[in-house]
Order: sequence, then structure tokens, then C-alpha cells
Amino acid sequence: MGKQTVTLPNRSVHVEQVVDGRPGRPGIGLVYRGLGNKPAAVLFRNGLEQELTDFLRRQLPARPTDQALTLCIRQLRVGEQLNGLTEDASAALAADVYLHAADGYHLVQSVGASTSGRALETTALHAGHVASLLQQCLEQLTPPWPPTAQGPARTLTQLTADEAPIATSLGRSSTAGPTAAILRESPRRGVYRNFTQFLTNRPDSSVTVLTDTVAVRLYGHPAKYLWSGITRVRPVLVDGQGVRTHPKDLWGFSDGYQAYVQQGGSYFPLTRQHDFFTFVGEAPLDVNFMKAKSKTQASVMITGGVRVVPVPDHTGEPTAYALDMRTSQLAPYPDPLGRKPAQPDTAYVYLYRRPDAAHPEAIPVFVDNQEIARLSPGQYVELAWPYYARILALRTGSQTVRTTGYLLVPDAARPTYLLLTPPAATTAAPVWQTVTNAQGEADLTSIDLSGTN
Repeated sequence: MGKQTVTLPNRSVHVEQVVDGRPGRPGIGLVYRGLGNKPAAVLFRNGLEQELTDFLRRQLPARPTDQALTLCIRQLRVGEQLNGLTEDASAALAADVYLHAADGYHLVQSVGASTSGRALETTALHAGHVASLLQQCLEQLTPPWPPTAQGPARTLTQLTADEAPIATSLGRSSTAGPTAAILRESPRRGVYRNFTQFLTNRPDSSVTVLTDTVAVRLYGHPAKYLWSGITRVRPVLVDGQGVRTHPKDLWGFSDGYQAYVQQGGSYFPLTRQHDFFTFVGEAPLDVNFMKAKSKTQASVMITGGVRVVPVPDHTGEPTAYALDMRTSQLAPYPDPLGRKPAQPDTAYVYLYRRPDAAHPEAIPVFVDNQEIARLSPGQYVELAWPYYARILALRTGSQTVRTTGYLLVPDAARPTYLLLTPPAATTAAPVWQTVTNAQGEADLTSIDLSGTN
């Protein structure tokens, strides 16, 4: 990181040290090296703590009037993803900021940021990405901190304990649970042009947002069959002149009931997981398959044999992802870098229909090709899901024909309520809709009182 820079105009602080407070101190990530794209671990030559400490001391020399800070790194991820002829490089950083006072270290703020870039070869981007994240995090600082905003004094050893404070609200520390507005309120209708609008539940409502369905275009690829019957949606923006656009560069959007996040130009529904969100998106380019394909092609050219790739292609398959509420990074779920996950437990999903005299027919519901229920109007079923972080694939239809499906990772910390609505037309498919816990509980209570279940 010798050529990188960090500037903080009008600063009144300096970083005296960086400590590694990541639970278990897992690896930082994997990148690809050489023509064979061999995976290699990301390492700091002098260790994370020493290298980042030396770097920030050089960039922000201590002055007599500066407040001394210690950055306790809670998350640091650096990685690459092959994307055809190019590579996508990404990085995310989250830290707790402690003020060093005479009696110890006081937590004053939490910061976090993420970044990404694309190039033919992304190796040269990583050092700049880490420096950029440090810059963004330091820019979030709001000194001077009043005494009432300073947490209790801790020792330097206590800073790196696994029981670290977790912030979920725009860079400010919190030990009292989730505070981001999107965790306290139902999502408001509009578009999220950035992560901050999502966290604060303040989408851009200056344009009208409509929800449109799109076909899954994975023809000829094995992943096509896994996505078969899963409804894809996209936002349609209508301006004051009635002009419609289909943006692909939004952070996400909300229809007023369900929030969606954008990944690779597609939009996927978010599922609440206590104090963060997950979604089921598409797996990236399968590196192992591409390597095997290249070797097979070379062998066919030399020997004239039959072209059969010995490994399956997992590109585009349904994959669970988590939205990091501190850095906004979208990462595979559970964390492949070895962070200690939440205690696995059984999740409970409630599938139900409201009373509907216009559509009295029962709707069959399937899980893994097994029929679990036939839901008539005013009925519900409780589904226990004891598979931690595993995708639940729900479908309706018949034993041989699946009409529509819904993919999610259920939350083990609280029940999930899914409302099943009959189609508006005979040729349409039933609609799955995630509802809030309050709405789901009220609907099920009403069904119980009516005695129809």
C-alpha cells in the first residue's frame, strides 16, 4: 500500500493504531493468479494490524491537538470474481472507532464501506480499494464526540473480544439492537438509488414505480430448470411526462410491501433475518467448470476425442446471499470466510390464504417436489424448516406441473409469513407475498377466530 494515499481535510484526529477485532480472525479473501486463475489467499506482508497502523500513521501524522483514535477492524473482505473475459474485484471494511482517553478506550462510532471495480486483471486494484475504504470510513467520523456519546472505558485487550458492538445505522454505534429504519418499519414504495436510502427507508418517490415481470433467460443452461417457475420482477419508472424506463443500475426498489435488491442487473426480493437481510440470487461464473472446459477443449484438439466436461456448471444457480448492514456488500451466505454464524435453529414459515369467496378452489403447495398442503381460502399451514441457511423452494401447481415458485432463506430468529393469492386471471399464476410479522399474526388470528383453518 506504499503508493496509496488517504487525506482528511480539517481533521482533528489521528489513528494511533489498528487492531484486528474480527471474530476468529479469518482469512481476508481469495483472488486469482496467473493464466490458470489459481486461487490465492489475500495477505498483508507485515500483518493486518502492523501494516494498516503504519500506513495510517504515515498518512495522518499525529499532532499535539489531535484526538487519538484506535480502529478495531470488525470486517475486512477482499475478493475477485471471474466474469467472462474480465474480473470483478470487490472489498468491504467495517470498524469500530475508539477514543483513547486516560481511563481506557471509549467506543464513539462505527463505520463501514464497500467498493468494487472491473478490469481484465484486477490484482492492481486491491491496494487502492483498501485505501479507498479507509478513506470513506474516516470521512464518516463526526468529532468532537460529547461525553454522553462515549461508551464505557475498555482495555485494549477487550476491544478485540468476539462480543463486539454491532452497528446497523449509518455508521453510528449501537448496542441496543437494530436501529436502522428499514428494520423498524415496513418498506416504503419507491426506488433506492443508494444503500443509505434503503437503510433510512427513504426511497426516491419523485417518480412513479411500477412492478413488471420478466422472463428468465437461461435457455440451454442447466440453471434454467432450477429457476423455472420463479417469477422475476423489475421496476418500471414513470416520470411526469409518462415516459417509462427499465433501469438496471438502481441499488434496489420497493413496491410498498416487498423490498428488492439489484444484483448483476436483476432484482431479487429481500428476506428479513433478525437484524439483516438475505436473498436468493444467481451464482457467479463457475471457475472450476471453466477450467475443466478449457482442459477438455485442449484435449479434444490434441486427441480428437469426445467433448465431455467432467464437472457440472453451477453458473447462475440459485444461491443464498446476505446483505451486510454495515458495508452494503452482497456476499454468499453463510459467510465463506469462516466467520462464526448465528446458532443454527429451526425456522418456521406460515403459508396462508385470506378468505376469498371468488376463488374457492384449493391451491396445492410443494416443497422439494413433495406436496405439503392444499390451501383453501381462510386456511394456513405451519412449515418447520430445520436446515440452517438452506434455500427453501416453494411451488404451487400439481404433481407434474409447477405453475409458480418462491425462493427464500427462512429466518430462524422469527417466523416468516407468506400470503398466497390466487391469480387474477385463469392463465396467470398464484402470487407469493411476504408480509410483516404484525400483518401475518393478525391474519392468522383472524383465521383462527373464524374457525376455517
